[in-house]
Amino acid sequence: MTLNVTPTTGVEAFLAALEAFDAGPVVESGLVLYTVVPVSGALAGKAVRTGVLLDEVAPWPTTPPHWIHVPAEITFSATNMGGSPTPGWRSDSRAFKAWGTAPSLAAAWLAHVRGVLGGAQ
Repeated sequence: MTLNVTPTTGVEAFLAALEAFDAGPVVESGLVLYTVVPVSGALAGKAVRTGVLLDEVAPWPTTPPHWIHVPAEITFSATNMGGSPTPGWRSDSRAFKAWGTAPSLAAAWLAHVRGVLGGAQ
């Protein structure tokens, strides 16, 4: 008998959680890449590929990811910019407040990223 068990922690759990929301997560170049559709701002209604470092999601769901990786053409008026292992991308630091209080942490993370992208210029 083979048991199909979904992991509850770490990168595999993060991937499974994003897959449950049809975010199309894949691991590439040290990042988990996934797609969100912002509901406000310059990118509203557009599918945007974003990412997060594997190291950041290793403790999932104990701590939230912090750096959001985006293609370099996406800019923000206020940001804490960093590098990205993906050529042509950069990362932006965004704190996640009240982590752990949402019924679905994956839904909360995706909503957080959509909200950040709502501030793109």
